[in-house]
Amino acid sequence: MVMRAFVFGGKHNCSLQSVPVPTINSDEVLIQVSHCGICGTDIHIDDGEFFCKENLILGHEFSGYVAEVGADVKHLKVGDRVVGDPMTPCFQCTYCQSGQMNYCVELPGIGVNLDGAFAEYIAVPASNVHVIGDNVSMEEAAMAEPLSCAIRGMDLLKCKSGESVVIIGDGTIGLMMVQLCKLAGLAPIVLVGAKPSVAPLATRLGADVFLDGRDENIVERVRAAVGFKQINNVIEAVGAKTTLELSLEVATFGSKILWFGVPSPETRISVVPNEVFTKELMIQGSLMNPHTMTRAVALLNEGRLDLESLITHTFTLEELPEAFECYRNNPERIKVMIKIMR
Repeated sequence: MVMRAFVFGGKHNCSLQSVPVPTINSDEVLIQVSHCGICGTDIHIDDGEFFCKENLILGHEFSGYVAEVGADVKHLKVGDRVVGDPMTPCFQCTYCQSGQMNYCVELPGIGVNLDGAFAEYIAVPASNVHVIGDNVSMEEAAMAEPLSCAIRGMDLLKCKSGESVVIIGDGTIGLMMVQLCKLAGLAPIVLVGAKPSVAPLATRLGADVFLDGRDENIVERVRAAVGFKQINNVIEAVGAKTTLELSLEVATFGSKILWFGVPSPETRISVVPNEVFTKELMIQGSLMNPHTMTRAVALLNEGRLDLESLITHTFTLEELPEAFECYRNNPERIKVMIKIMR
């Protein structure tokens, strides 16, 4: 049997191909992919900025239906509605053995080192598969993976109820962070974005203030939005030079800064070490989603978040090149989703 799949053949050389349907091992399941979201990492790979094996199927944010189960798989059955965790650690290196699987020497896994989900079918270790409730749409379910990464970032930030937060970036992650901060009881929640049209949605999702980050007085406006008091938390969810530097500029004494956005490896920013010292700033990165997928699925199953409203564009698998261009060039897009099943 063959299937349609979007294969990475090198920088700006991805194409739709007919490839064999994967066979599964005894500890794996075969998933018929329903939806797969486009991540910024996919764009970095296509641009030649991140490593990816050539002739490999891209895509790692996916939902689907179990089509076949391996002989040793007991907790899943054909027809289950599921999502997949793309982390495939080796469980043998010193990082894995110390519980730090996101540092594994063999990661990042599905969609980079192993065939991904821009395809009609994908083989996934059963341990990476989570059942999603019937109340969750398959489009929303496909966002479980980025949600699990956002949860990881919140864990690292160690924010407390009643603390203030400034979120820089009004894309998918920024608007997820708004909702997670609302659930965590942070106040006020200030969102700095570049799409004023998103302001009503951001407010509905939990933002107390929306500010246009292109304003030349943006630092002063952010300070005013929190009453010129301490800013406890800053979340950068873009990964661009200007927004990373803005996260440092808006920080007050004692701010915790989470750099969540994924920058190009060539990105360099200006840092004044004396300000980090005198303000006692804490700067934290966040890598992938170790041990958080179960919690992401729980939030979706219980209806605690609205992720479906973040999906602004949907394309078919055949339209994936157009979807990549939409991601790159449409200033109003938030989440771009690929519908795989016909």
